[in-house]
Amino acid sequence: MTSNLANYLFSTETLYKNVVSESSKVAEAKPVVEQKAVVQEPIPAPIPPREVAKPVIPTFKFRNQVLILTDTISESEKALLVKILGAIGLTLEQVDLVELSKVQTLDYQSFLSQNVTKKFVSFGVGLGKINWNILLNIYQPKNVAGVDFLLSDELRVLDTNLDLKKTLWGALKAMFGN
Repeated sequence: MTSNLANYLFSTETLYKNVVSESSKVAEAKPVVEQKAVVQEPIPAPIPPREVAKPVIPTFKFRNQVLILTDTISESEKALLVKILGAIGLTLEQVDLVELSKVQTLDYQSFLSQNVTKKFVSFGVGLGKINWNILLNIYQPKNVAGVDFLLSDELRVLDTNLDLKKTLWGALKAMFGN
């Protein structure tokens, strides 16, 4: 509100004492701005957004009800795996053996949509490594979306440790009902 308007509206009343200092008068003065010529540059035509291709994740074709996941597997580890599978009544041909070093990743949506696998045993590979948001405790079977998951130590570790083999056997009996 300007001082003239205030004087007109409240000329008969004393509301406050208006003390105007020189500094506030200077502050009220409007700065002078030079007008410059504005040069308008031509606006380039907008570049149409190109579609970003999603990276194609190769899908693994699941064939069997049991999936075994390892990072890598040597011949001696494969021999141990054959013994483990024999103990639960399976052969190497009756399971899908996935070596993560050869496949790189497994697509979780593809895994669920194929609806083939009922048992998933991971030897030394946490599911976070393949970007699956499933938290597993070692040697404790867990059912998620109708699939029994089990996380175990790596086969090379199991090969040299009898106590871990016994712990794995107990978890496999609970998981496979043997």
